[in-house]
Amino acid sequence: MKRILMTSPDYGLAFGIDRTLRELIAEGRLSAVGCLVASDLWSREYLPLRDAVDAARHRTLVGLTVTLTRPHAPVSVRGRTRFGDAFPPPRWWRWRDALRLLPTEDLAEEVDAQLVCFEEYYQRPPDFLHVADDLLALPRVARTVIRTVALRKHAPALVSPAWDGEGRRARHAARVFVRHAARARLRVLQRGPSFPQVPTHEAQESHLRNGFNGLDDRTMVFCNLGEADDRLRRLEPRADLSVREIQTGFFKSSVFPLLLVEKDIFLY
Repeated sequence: MKRILMTSPDYGLAFGIDRTLRELIAEGRLSAVGCLVASDLWSREYLPLRDAVDAARHRTLVGLTVTLTRPHAPVSVRGRTRFGDAFPPPRWWRWRDALRLLPTEDLAEEVDAQLVCFEEYYQRPPDFLHVADDLLALPRVARTVIRTVALRKHAPALVSPAWDGEGRRARHAARVFVRHAARARLRVLQRGPSFPQVPTHEAQESHLRNGFNGLDDRTMVFCNLGEADDRLRRLEPRADLSVREIQTGFFKSSVFPLLLVEKDIFLY
């Protein structure tokens, strides 16, 4: 028996996504949801999520997805002063981290502001914290986030990033991240391989059959779910929308729970 945390990390991105995630929570087909408090939808979409989670028979983890890239706007005062109405692209953070030019004070205040925003609306601390675009794989970003989260009274677990490759460098980076988090007395939720970005039902089914072999209990697996609406069509290319449609259909299908039973996988 193994528990896998099936997780969608982008609640608040679009109404079509939010409705889909709430439906899957009610049906017991989703273990965890990461919320985008930097989205302008968060202030109106948090309450339906809380109601759906409270009404579910199983406890669904509700966490924070810290976003530091476009199209979202900073939440903190320092972030708005530096970046204006929109964050820079992911490559800006990677370049700054590599050259040791990372604005650590601005980053720390932004992470803290997004944590505060989650707590003020949802009325409790997040169960976990995930940093979008795998920016937590950047060593200086990771150290800043760890220090900021460790200062909070009720610190969420940190979701490990997906390091590129599976070789020695990736394993070393994973060990370093876990070591830094442990020194700060923070829990780490390990990431498993995400559902494939391939718009076929067979690819999703194959991943559930074979992709979870050897994973530890409570490993977090990301998926991209949601029905396309006008807002989402403006934000994502057609190929990404096709993947969302296929994955959503798979999660709602009768095959999905049967495969979970066959593989002895539990979501809660």
